[in-house]
Amino acid sequence: MNLIEETQRRRHGEGLTRAELMLICESVLDEAGAEETAHIEGDEESGKLTASEMLRQMLQSQWLEEPRRSDYQRVYYLDSRAELMLDFLRRIAFPEKVTFTDKLHLACTRLQDETAFTDHPLSDLEACLDNLRYGLQELRAVQQGVAQLTQRQLKSDSIKENLDVLYNDFSENIGQRCYRQLVALDLPLRLPVVTEALQDIAANPQVLARMESELAQRRPDLLPGQVASEVAKNMQEALDLLNCVEPQSDAVDRRAAEFARRSFARFRYLQEVSSGRRSEVRELFESVNALCEGAKMADLPDELDLPELRLPSVGLLSGLDSLNLPRSVHHKGERQPLEDFDDYDDQMYAVDEMSDSINSSLTSLRANRYYRTLQVPVEGMSSALIDASEEEWLLETIGLLLHSDTADCEYTIDSPREENVTPPVDELGDYAVDRFEIHPKARP
Repeated sequence: MNLIEETQRRRHGEGLTRAELMLICESVLDEAGAEETAHIEGDEESGKLTASEMLRQMLQSQWLEEPRRSDYQRVYYLDSRAELMLDFLRRIAFPEKVTFTDKLHLACTRLQDETAFTDHPLSDLEACLDNLRYGLQELRAVQQGVAQLTQRQLKSDSIKENLDVLYNDFSENIGQRCYRQLVALDLPLRLPVVTEALQDIAANPQVLARMESELAQRRPDLLPGQVASEVAKNMQEALDLLNCVEPQSDAVDRRAAEFARRSFARFRYLQEVSSGRRSEVRELFESVNALCEGAKMADLPDELDLPELRLPSVGLLSGLDSLNLPRSVHHKGERQPLEDFDDYDDQMYAVDEMSDSINSSLTSLRANRYYRTLQVPVEGMSSALIDASEEEWLLETIGLLLHSDTADCEYTIDSPREENVTPPVDELGDYAVDRFEIHPKARP
């Protein structure tokens, strides 16, 4: 990658001299320690790839080009295709962290700008297409990153690893850098307006005529019918890309909510199950698998060399009344430190942080969408009528309660607890929920 770094520094057209290229080749060979496996002419004794041979091979394969100059100076340039390939290999070897930039914001702003699509409408449309494509790629990358973190969270074996994935990986890399910016963009509210603006542009014959004229100047080989078809194809592609933005953002929203839910469930599981006992039992089963791999139960030997079970006591399911127990002296065992120790304050701090993450995933827009699906009448609706058979009904109900006091919500929540009265309890699915009333918010 030293070659592409040096050429990128010299984009103003100077190129690289032969001495500079020789130094780069020597540094690459010294770092890699590569040896030439094939026969090298002129270097029969050492058998190693030299810098001059490396430079000659790059010229033969047309990775480098040496144009003729009037001053007889030997200056080399990296081929543009080779530069693309090297950059592609670098991205594969060293993938960048998932980020969410303002590409979708730029596309929406350009489509809503009244001064745009006047002088160079085709260039404006192509810029919107590029921003929409890149923005959708970023949304898919965010969705894939959250899915990978969810799988890592499910495989966490300790509370420390669980919290490390939640706070160091998700909150820092995804929550703060990507998901929070996606929520702040308010795509569900902006996309209908942007789509309508694009449809107005597609229905404007003057703008389409300027686009066709601009495309005809770029590509004079196209016929008039082909020019119009190409412009219509670009407009339809822009509409299709806009229609894909909201499903992709909803998918990211669902992935984030799933990650928060699974993180909380995994944390509670690791709290309740002792990590020390779990490791001892796992060690036992791993030993059995290693000793008896591929054998049947009937073929197992009578005596297995298994590790001793360090249990404090052993009991029988039917009781010990019929057995004569000899007296035995119990010896004190050695004290062992607890693994993954955490006190009550640490647990409450983790629960509060997870609550903040859940609150970030359950936005007011999502709560309003769920409220509309309930179809609450004017006189109000009881929480006992909530359908608990729907997927994620509990998370939707939590979001409904969280945002009931915000200015953006379209409803109000009335609970008997506000008047110090204990409300009745409804059995919704596997949960007991205090009854509350949902009312449409009075419009000013």
